[in-house]
Amino acid sequence: MKSLQVKYFQHIPAISNRGLILARLGYRKEVTQLCGEYRKQVDETIREALLLCHLRGAFWCGGIIDRNEGQVTLENGVAFTSKKLALFLKDCSGVVLMAATAGREIYDKITELMREGDGSASVIYDAAASQVTDAALDWMMDFINKSISIRGEKLTKRRFSPGYGDLTLNNQKIIYEKLDLKKIDIIITDSFMLLPEKSVIAIAGIGAVTHE
Repeated sequence: MKSLQVKYFQHIPAISNRGLILARLGYRKEVTQLCGEYRKQVDETIREALLLCHLRGAFWCGGIIDRNEGQVTLENGVAFTSKKLALFLKDCSGVVLMAATAGREIYDKITELMREGDGSASVIYDAAASQVTDAALDWMMDFINKSISIRGEKLTKRRFSPGYGDLTLNNQKIIYEKLDLKKIDIIITDSFMLLPEKSVIAIAGIGAVTHE
């Protein structure tokens, strides 16, 4: 697999999913009913939150050069120690390292609402920002799939992130530095947390298309 340079997106036109936002808020389809003015209020708050989300992202594709039960080594020398990640990538020849952020403005607004004691609005803003950030990762995966499909390859449907399973959170710094995420205004703390808060790092696998 030919390694690519990091690709940056300064604007990602991802589409939010109202149903998924409501699910993050604990509303269950066919069970929870939002009626009248309250439904309008929730919809308006979601709309306002999404207007403050400015989605940006980055990704890098490269090959896997070594893999055993507990470690995956990439062609750039990066090695991840994780049995669960190795299992996740067992049928893959390469990986995509990716990140997306909803930006500083929505993060600052959520912080402001919490400081003002408007817990209801802050929770809705938080759910909307989280969902649309995931949608940005979905958009990038669709973009990559269109590029690699001509080689008979496709991405795994799921993603794997540092902090999940036995892939420890300090791996965020490895990916952060590889993607040089300061170029899209993400910073990483000494405890390996990403700021602004609505920023996500993920790994997807690249494998051959199979016909069952």
